[in-house]
Amino acid sequence: MSSSDKKIEIILRSEELRGVLKALSTSLKHSIAPDALRAFAADIEHAQKLQLSLKQQGGMAELKLKVKGLPTPAEAEAEARERAELPGGESYKAIKKRLKTSFKFLGHPIANQVLPPAEIVEAFLADSKAMCEHPDRGGGDYARYATLMEEFRAAFAEGDRVALGAIYAELNQSKKTCHTLHK
Repeated sequence: MSSSDKKIEIILRSEELRGVLKALSTSLKHSIAPDALRAFAADIEHAQKLQLSLKQQGGMAELKLKVKGLPTPAEAEAEARERAELPGGESYKAIKKRLKTSFKFLGHPIANQVLPPAEIVEAFLADSKAMCEHPDRGGGDYARYATLMEEFRAAFAEGDRVALGAIYAELNQSKKTCHTLHK
């Protein structure tokens, strides 16, 4: 858990719930938060992950909000050291989970013929390399994928949005084919 992670629980009457959810929605759009969420405004705006849980019973409601912030540089470094100490590094499942998210984050700008943020591309390329070289898989399983990743890297470096779109489509097809074969 990062030092910037926050949690809040609000107990209220069910009829008040609509107003709080509307205020939360508004705060996400306009960075204006209701009093109960004011302490979270900056954290929500810069959240890596936002989780909302709602339970209702007997006319009462419990609203839980968890905001996961980005780790501080020291926390990120400690996490990287911890992963490196694991036999074989990080788990294959953890890498694939991050790749799933970054693949989605790449898709939107590429579909709109806009270069994706470099931070996302770099994370995607690093995780792709880790996946291809992972001791539990890798090697023959990812030869085509690894070639496409190098083409993707080159197209991004050149700022070639058209090529990125074509390579992204090939990566997507490669991913689907791999997932179909290994399910």
